[in-house]
Order: sequence, then C-alpha cells, then structure tokens
Amino acid sequence: MNFWKDLEGPIFALAPMEDATETVFRELVAATASPGRLHVLFTEFMSVDGFLHERGHLRVSERLLVNREEREVLERSGIKLVAQIWGSDPEKFHRATRKIAEEHRFDGIDINMGCPVKKIIKKGGCSMLIATPSLAREIVAATREASSLPVSVKTRIGIREAITEEWIGQLLEEQPAAITVHGRTQKMMSEGTADWNEVGKASRLRDQMKSETLILETGM
Repeated sequence: MNFWKDLEGPIFALAPMEDATETVFRELVAATASPGRLHVLFTEFMSVDGFLHERGHLRVSERLLVNREEREVLERSGIKLVAQIWGSDPEKFHRATRKIAEEHRFDGIDINMGCPVKKIIKKGGCSMLIATPSLAREIVAATREASSLPVSVKTRIGIREAITEEWIGQLLEEQPAAITVHGRTQKMMSEGTADWNEVGKASRLRDQMKSETLILETGM
C-alpha cells in the first residue's frame, strides 16, 4: 500500500495550500501537468477535532471532497492523492485516520506539523508539535496504526531557530513513509529565504540512520 516506495526519479508534488488545493484546483493542475511529471497531490489540511465532532463533521469533511472529474484525471494519470490532517490528540488522529480509510479513497495520510498560523499553534497542533517531540511521535505512531495507508509528515526546521537534525531525527524514529521539510522556522512564517542547507541536513541524517523514509523539499 506504500505508493511512496514505487515512485522513481525526482518526485514532484503539489504542496497543500489552505484555501487553494481543493478538488477543482487539484483537477486543473493534474489535467494540465506534463505526463509523468506530477506524482502526488495533497488536500487542504483538515482538523481531526472538527472531523470527529458530531455537529462539525459535515462541514469539515468537505475538505476531503474529490469530484468525479478529478478522480478520472487521477486514475488516468496515476497521480496519488493524499489527505492532510492536523490536531494534537493521538487518539483522535487514530480515529480520524481509520474513518478516512474506511469511507474515502485516498492513497495516503499526511500529518501537518508545519502550519505556523497563530490560531492553529495556540491549540498545540501543526508546527507547535516541534516543541513537543514525544507527542509528535505518539501522533505519527497512532496514525500509522490506524490503517494500511502510508503516513507522511510535513514540517519545518524549528520554532525560533533551526533544530533540524534533533527534530527530524525524532520523526525518523517513527519511520514515516516520507517527510516534507519546509526550510523555514515557525517564527519566519513564509517570509525570508528557505534554508536549503537545513533541508540537506535532514537528507544526510536520513542516510546516516539508514532510514527508508523519503525526504521531500519545499519552500512553501
């Protein structure tokens, strides 16, 4: 079930973007991409709290919508579609992942540990998990145990300063299928230049640990 292992050569993926990467946008990108040059698409990030909430579920689950036209393009082109989720409770990650796997057709689950927006990190999720590596590891483990779908992580290189090797090393211990590294700290938001040297450190650490986890680079 781990499609990441079957990808060959440079991997090109459309970064998950809030208020952008919904089904129509993904369909457009997939339909216009050169054959074989786009490998993975991600949904907008979805709160596991909202997804599991009795009254909030219907609206929140709209982020998992895949229209018929997009599904046809994905199947024709072989592009994989990954659902991205966020939160801070391992048990809810487990329940949400199991529900997604049972009720939807996705090729993988991606955990957002990179969003730096204040109203999100105030809840202890996304990039705030960099400050609580033990909790982050519990979340990865709980998500992996919930289904046979491959689990990946998108994250940053630190909170106020880069701690790339210390932080990525913790994630690699949980053996996610892939880690997408945004070469900025939480404090930088999307300002300034991404530090590609730090992204390189993550790749070298992966090699030193003899891990099979893929390291993807992003500046977004």
